[in-house]
This record gives sequence, C-alpha cells and structure tokens, in this order.
Amino acid sequence: MLTAITQEGFKIAFEEAPCPALLLDCNLTVLACNSAYENAVQKDRAVMLGRPIFDIFPGSDDQQSEIMRDSYQRVMDSRRPHHISQIQYSVAAQGTHEDRYWTVSNTPLFDSDDVLRGILHCAADVTELVQQDHQDPGSLDVALMAGQQATTQRWTRNIQNILQSEIQRLQQLFKQAPGFICVLQGPNHVFELANDAYYQLAGHRTIIGHPFSKVMPEVIEQGFLAKLDSVYATGTPFVGRAMPIKLQREAGSELEQRFIDLIYQPIFDANRAVSGIFLQGNDVTEAYELGQEIAYQAAHDALTGLINRREFTARTEHIAGPGPHALLYMDIDHFKIINDRRGHAAGNGLLIQVANLLTSTCASDDLLARFGGDEFVLVRPDCGPDDALEWANRLCAAIENIDFMWQDRRYGVTVSVGVAFAGDPEGLSFESALAQADAACFLAKEKGRNRVQVSLPSDEEIRQQQQDMDSVTRLKDAMREDRVLLYAQRIVPFHAGADHQEVFCEVLARIQDLDGTVVLPGAFIPAAERFGLIEELDRHIVRKTFAHIQAQSTQPGETPCYFINLSGITLSAPGFLAFVEASLEAYPLVRSSRICFEVTETAALSNVKRTADAMRRLIAMGFQFALDDFGSGMASFTYLRHLPVHYVKIDGEFVKAILDQPASAIIVEAVIKVAQTMNMRTIAESVESEALIPLLKSLNIDYAQGFALHKPAPI
Repeated sequence: MLTAITQEGFKIAFEEAPCPALLLDCNLTVLACNSAYENAVQKDRAVMLGRPIFDIFPGSDDQQSEIMRDSYQRVMDSRRPHHISQIQYSVAAQGTHEDRYWTVSNTPLFDSDDVLRGILHCAADVTELVQQDHQDPGSLDVALMAGQQATTQRWTRNIQNILQSEIQRLQQLFKQAPGFICVLQGPNHVFELANDAYYQLAGHRTIIGHPFSKVMPEVIEQGFLAKLDSVYATGTPFVGRAMPIKLQREAGSELEQRFIDLIYQPIFDANRAVSGIFLQGNDVTEAYELGQEIAYQAAHDALTGLINRREFTARTEHIAGPGPHALLYMDIDHFKIINDRRGHAAGNGLLIQVANLLTSTCASDDLLARFGGDEFVLVRPDCGPDDALEWANRLCAAIENIDFMWQDRRYGVTVSVGVAFAGDPEGLSFESALAQADAACFLAKEKGRNRVQVSLPSDEEIRQQQQDMDSVTRLKDAMREDRVLLYAQRIVPFHAGADHQEVFCEVLARIQDLDGTVVLPGAFIPAAERFGLIEELDRHIVRKTFAHIQAQSTQPGETPCYFINLSGITLSAPGFLAFVEASLEAYPLVRSSRICFEVTETAALSNVKRTADAMRRLIAMGFQFALDDFGSGMASFTYLRHLPVHYVKIDGEFVKAILDQPASAIIVEAVIKVAQTMNMRTIAESVESEALIPLLKSLNIDYAQGFALHKPAPI
C-alpha cells in the first residue's frame, strides 16, 4: 500500500512541479509531460505523447538539434546527468517558429535492477534573462544559477510536502480502517503496528512492542497462537470465517464470546524469508448471531419452538441404522372447536402445552416436530412395532390427562395417532412412512378418535386411505392448473308438448391427468367429500360452467338449462349465496333461470331445515333445484314436502331394476305419482338399456337420462 501511494505521490509531484519536464524512453520518445512544459512550449501534451522528441521539436537548423542529441547521448553513455546552461532552440508556436533561449538538464532514470529506462528532460525558458544580459553584460550566468537553484528548491519542497501529506493520509486510513489490522514482527510475534479497530477488539491492553502471547494470553488455548506459529514457519496464509474466540475485553472481566473473520498473511523480506505477519479481519459477531437467529427461525416453529416440517425432512436424512424407525403422526382431536370458539389464544395455549408434554417424553435421539396446525410428528430410531404401539398408547394416555384450563373452564384433550415404520424390514423411506402414518392417523380419527392406528404395508385400509389422499392431491393440482374438464349429458324429454321442448344437460366433472388420461368422478369425488374438499370443487365447477355459458351466449341458439351438482355442505355453507351473487356479477350474460342445482337426497336430509332455507334464498334469485338420487334414503316421502324442489331424479338403482324386479317398478311409479301431485317433474337416472325406455314412458315419467339416450360429451 505504501509503495502504491508513494508512486502516486511522485506522479502528483511531476505534474505539479513548476519546472517544465518530459519523460523520454531510450529511443527519445515522449512518455510523459507535465503542465509546466505544456505552458512553456505552448503545445498540448496530446500531440506530444508517444512521438520522438525531434519530430516535435526539430529546431531551426542542424546545429541546434545536434547539441541536444549530443546531450542525450552523453547521458546514456555516461549514465550521469548532463546540463546545457544555455542553448538557442527554435520552437514552433501558433504556426510560426520563434528562437528562444533555454537552460536544459537531462537526467538518467534507472529501474530497481539498475537498468537505464529513460531520461528526465527539464528545460527552462531564459529568453528574458538573455535579453536583459544584452543590456547588463555578466548578469546572465548569475541569474541562470540563481534561477536553477530556486526552481530546484521549489520543486524539492513541493515533492516533500506532497509526500508528507500522503504519508499522513496513509496513517489516518490505517488507524480508521473499519476492520482490525496489526503487524507482528519476528518469531515471537511482537506488535509493531495496530489500528483503532484492533485496540477496540483487544480492549484494555498495552500492545505495541509486546509479544502476542503476553498481550492476549486467553487465546493461546483456543489455538490462535499455534496458527500464527504455523504461518510464520510455513509462509502459508491462514483464512478463517466467523471463528469463535473468547476475549477478555475489560480487565478482570469474564471472557466474552465473539465471532471474527480472520486473515494471517506472512510478510517476506528481500530474501523471501518470513519476517512477520500481517493480521487483518473483522468482528462479525452481530452478523453471525443474526444469521444464526434467521437460520433458527427458518428451521423452527415460532409458537412451540419445535423443528418444522422442512427441518424434520432434512434431519431424517441423517438418521442412521437399518431400522425399523417408528414414526408417529399425531393430530389433536376437536382442536378446531377450541380454536374457533375460544379464540386463537386458547388454541395456541393448548398447542404449547401439548408440545411441552411431548418434549418431556422424548429420548435424546428422538425427533419431534410440529407440522403446522394441530399436527405433530415423532420419530424414534430403532423402535419395532410392539414398542412403538406401547409408546403411542402411553402418549395418548398422557395427553388425555392434560388439565387444560381456559377462562376458568376445563377442556378435555385427546389425540389420534398414526404409526408407520421407515427402514428395514420393508425398506420404506421416511417420506413414504410419513404418508402411511398420516393415512393411519386419519383412520384413527374416523374410527372414533383418541386411539392409535398402526400402518403395515399389508393393511388394505391404509392402502385405500393413501389412495384417497393421493386423489385429493391430484384434485387440488387439477383445480389449480385448470385441468378440471366439464362434460354434459342430455336429459331427454319423454313427452311432447311446449313444456318439454327445453334442452336440459347435467354438468359432469372429469380430471385430465398430466399424461392426458381423463379420470372419472368416481376416482376423486368420494375423496373430496371425505377430506373436506368438496365445497372448493363445487365452486370451481359452478364458476367454470358460468364461464362456459357466458362464452356460448354470444352464439346463436337457445342456451341449455344446465343441472349442476352441489353437496349439502356447499349449499348450506355461510358464504355460498355471496359466491353465487359474485359469480352472476362476473358473468352478466348468465341467466339464473338456466341453472338448476342438484342436491343428493342424503345430503338434503342430513339437515332438512338448513338445506330448505338455502334453496329458498337461491330460488328467490331465479335458480331451480333438483333432488338427486331420490329413493335411496327411503325416508324421502316424509321430508319431500319440506324441500322446494322443481325436479325429482329417481335413483338409478331402482330404474335399472325395473326390468327384473316388479317391486322396483312399483317404487318408481309411486315416486312419479307423489312428485306429480306436488307439481314436481321426474327424471329417471341411469337409463343404460333401450329396453327401459318404453317401460318408463308407460309409467308417465317426464325425462330420462343415461347412456342409452346420450353419452356425456365435453362442453
């Protein structure tokens, strides 16, 4: 650093020197020119740099140029300076040649290997002095000597001032550098220099002139003196990042933990031997601790302090041993009731209490994580089925004994637990075992909660559960990626007349898999109902149907009346009416009179009053309703008069049995008569045989639907 600044100082001194000066190489080509020279010869340096000097200044005759050539040659031959006290030399300025008088000094320039590299050419214009000598003979020599001496003195002072200023600036930079810096000399690492930052790091010590081992004895056992010795002995630098170091920063105080970035750089003498060590670095404690905090937060649940799902996945990759490793998937029963009725504060309090209990039961090598919501996962390495089942039952019992109080009220707490195994003997990965444990936990809830369900690869229940969960995932992806396809199946009128000329179509949903395969609803509707996704699916289908009607309304012809299936959960959900109103606003060309919502009999009868209220609100907006799968509940006749439906769709099982079961024909006929009495139209479902058509017509049914009449087609 000092060398670079000194060179810069000489550049500044050369440029600012009052004496006109050029730097020439050994071929007498101009390498550099200062401002004083530009002013003296009245030429821009841009036209001089890189050109031979005699091309720039040829002189007025051969005698002038010969004197100057001789001076340059003497310098190169003798390797000593040569001076010309007075020379008349013509200089071209502003298009004319003018004879001027000059005093010239040519000085050799050498590199560090004593090789001649060029000439410093200094010239002073003494024309005025010569002209004065013509008036006062004898005064010229004195003036020339005095002028040269004064110029040299001014130049020397200028260089000294510049260099002194640069040295002071270097010292200030060294002292105020934000990173700590010090220079250690000799094998004992004696402090020669240290900046302010190093004094702040070291604290209360006296540093300069003392060996490292005496100044900072507390770091010897931490290995830092050994690292210095190694760098001094080998000449190999040492670099450390965020290295922990304990320092006594105040006299008599406890050691303080800091983290530092550190570099030990060897200093070599002229013989390439290590003479000392240049030490530099930064105290990065705050940044390191902040990074650790961010990393901790990224890996842990903020509420319970347990590791999260991402960290759990990362750590299971390092669980060694063949296994089996027991994996427990736990879900708090009825947590939503406490969380919704008593607020999130109560829910959080319960989660913390459960997390603390689970933590207290864990062994040192167990892995406990919160997966979000009310779900926890525990892994116990090298734990077989018998021990895992006993352990899971103990956890269930311990949680059931939690005395959870909130606002002077006690709440019972239970968990459902699914158990699966990673590693041998089945060779399952933790990811696969986690899926099995999740499925087993869901089964435990379905079977009554507060119980343990163990998953084994041969377990058909678990296999079906996983298939349903996979179907839910597939359905979610399909909705998100707009891969839900809409098909339509015609509902055919069986009697002529004005009332039977409308075109009716039932909307049927399919899923298109990523490979292009079309998946029928039986593969995903039951899973959507089971896992609480049916409301989202229903809304998705309603929205897509409205969008289709909006697009078709610009085409000639009458828009069919579309029958759209709804679950009872969707119909009675608090926000469904607002959703339908918003959808009508989004698709203004959709007429509510061209939509008939279908609700299954079992869903409608699960809460007749709530279902009927929801129907009436939508009927008031112009929509129609059909009761689907009528007859499957066999209690339908009692409740039918409470439901404001326009169409009754007779369950397909009864329709298909008409051909060979007389009792089915009687039931269908009874439904038709009751519906007609209540001014409702009837629709026969699942007409898959043409032989059914005349029988249904003879029973005076209004409409029929099935493969024998029309196969579903994309819309």
